Amino acid sequence: MIVDWKKSVSASPSTVTIRDITNYVDICPVANSPIDSFYIERKNLLRAITPEYANSNPSISPLVLVGLISLTENYFREVLAGIITICPKAKQKSATKSLNLATAWIGFGEMEKGAFENISFSDPKTVKKNLNELVGINVSNINQISTPLDEFGKLCELRHAIVHSAGLLAGRNAVNLELPNSRNAVKIKVGYSELQEAAAVCTALVCAVNIELFINIATKWLKEWPRTPAYQGQDLNPLFKKVWSLFFSEFDQSNGLIEDSLSQIKARNQIIRTNAA
Repeated sequence: MIVDWKKSVSASPSTVTIRDITNYVDICPVANSPIDSFYIERKNLLRAITPEYANSNPSISPLVLVGLISLTENYFREVLAGIITICPKAKQKSATKSLNLATAWIGFGEMEKGAFENISFSDPKTVKKNLNELVGINVSNINQISTPLDEFGKLCELRHAIVHSAGLLAGRNAVNLELPNSRNAVKIKVGYSELQEAAAVCTALVCAVNIELFINIATKWLKEWPRTPAYQGQDLNPLFKKVWSLFFSEFDQSNGLIEDSLSQIKARNQIIRTNAA
């Protein structure tokens, strides 16, 4: 038997191919709003992790954290695409964004998402930039958004280490997190309580942005949309239904989490009365 030194350090590779790539994908169920899509997938992630499971499988919780950040990113992608779809002002501001033609594969109803296909929302600066450019929201002036966004930014620093360096914290991420110096390598550790805390941060950010976007777009619906060529002379009521559908959470309503619960019609009438005063 001839021994080959070239094969003396690790196992030899096997020949493996993916049998059917379509087994790795599936059609997504359609949720009523981007925030409810976030809630549904958040529940699916968190219910799989118990305190006992997190302690016994310390490598899994960091991956769930990555999933939570991904869900938050997707909320921004979906809600901003929805705004572009219904708001002529946002559509105008998004006209300069490049659109990858591969987006056409998803279908016509998803084309607006193409404006964000090459954008990562796992960076607070990107979130601020897009909210400001598309809808005119200055996050720095809104504590309800800026505070959870800052906390989300910390999670994104952890995410970078989990995704790109097997959980080992890079110096840049450590500096951004203002962690003390260390002579040894530092590895991300996410326990059950940390995972719940991270989920609360992501949820707080999504809720804050959802409410602020609703206020912004509902005001534009009343004051600006009627003066645009796209909606001039149109009945405002069906247009408001589109606004309501984009932001309203059936999950929050069914769980009694909406602070001032109103029907779509009552909310619409109150917006009109408030702005007429």
